[in-house]
Formats: sequence, C-alpha cells, structure tokens
Amino acid sequence: MEQEELKIESSLEENKDNELSERIKIIIDLKELQPSKFADEIGVQRPNMSHIIAGRNKPGLDFLHKIVKRYPEVNINWLLSGLGEPLFNWNEPKGEQEIEEDSENSTTFDKEKNKNVKKEIEKIVVFYTDKTFETFESFKW
Repeated sequence: MEQEELKIESSLEENKDNELSERIKIIIDLKELQPSKFADEIGVQRPNMSHIIAGRNKPGLDFLHKIVKRYPEVNINWLLSGLGEPLFNWNEPKGEQEIEEDSENSTTFDKEKNKNVKKEIEKIVVFYTDKTFETFESFKW
C-alpha cells in the first residue's frame, strides 16, 4: 500500500514538472524564439534548457527568476501554477486598462474619477537566497 501511495505521489509530482516545462515552452513560442536563443537571452546554458524542455530536469527557482528578470511581462503566477494569462499586457498603463465585468457592459478605468480610491496590497512574493520563496496574500492592515 505504501509503495502504491509513493508511485501516485511521484506521478503527481512528475505531472506538475511536465506542466511547468510546457508553460516554459509556451513562453518561448510567445517570444517567437528558438529554445537555444531563449537560453542565451535568460543566461542559462543551452543543454540545461534542452533538458528542462524535454522534462529530464526540473527548472529551479533561479531558472524561473531568470525568465521573469529578462521578460518582466511574464506572469510568474501563471508560470508556477498555470492560473491567469501567460503575459501581462504592458502596452497600456494599468490605470487605463479596460475592466471586464460579469454583465454585458465593460467600462474603462478613469484615473481622475478613481484618484482617491484606496489601494490595497493583494500579494507579496518574497524570494530567499536559498532559492526558495513564499507568497503572502490577503493582507488586512
């Protein structure tokens, strides 16, 4: 029974790593680069990139950090979890982006009208020197 649980746990872990490798491939495709050029751009060795894309190696926190450092428009939450969109929309200032509502109507964010709106911290991600990180969410000050 214990070996069966270990196999299932190992299988789940491999699936997560494969999903991460797939998301890295998506970023490479979105950037319209070859994996070797992408490796050069983020500052990793080409064989390491090849092994990660093939699923033979797991990307570490340092590897992921290099991606978002070189390409800040990459959504780290999407990269880690698959939630959200792969890239942030950097073409428009955040205050002027269109906000989709559940209704049929959508509105444009008006800077002047919402100037006095109190902004709250939604999430803080702390990266440690030992290549680990913590995410803190839902702050109430």
